[in-house]
Amino acid sequence: MHLIRRSSVVKTLAIAALALALMGAGLAALWQGGALQQAWHWSQGVGQTLDASGQRASQAVERAAQANRRRAEDDAISSQVMDALAASQSQELVALQVETSHAMVTVRGTVSSRPLLDRAVALANSTPGVHGVFSLIQIQGRADAPS
Repeated sequence: MHLIRRSSVVKTLAIAALALALMGAGLAALWQGGALQQAWHWSQGVGQTLDASGQRASQAVERAAQANRRRAEDDAISSQVMDALAASQSQELVALQVETSHAMVTVRGTVSSRPLLDRAVALANSTPGVHGVFSLIQIQGRADAPS
């Protein structure tokens, strides 16, 4: 009985060794035939493609975050300009529309005089963070008036 057990263990080991030898020989044949080399290069190419895709996705997320920060900064500038116009206590200046893009402020609307137009532009220009002001303000009754 003891011999039977020992021989079955030896047979099992022999079969496992034969299976490993056959797999090794098969893999060596595949490698020499180029199939494994092609699979290896393909897997490296897939890895590089995935890395490049990840980098592009990261760049897109960063661009979106920058755009959101810029929009938030522009919104804050618009609010500050509107607050400055409201602090002037002129109903005409409070009624002006303010838009900001890339820290460039556009003010549009209608006022009754050139001094009010100049005051609106000066208030917008003096707001922190403003890089420039586009005046699309019309002087009431003077549609051809330069602004």
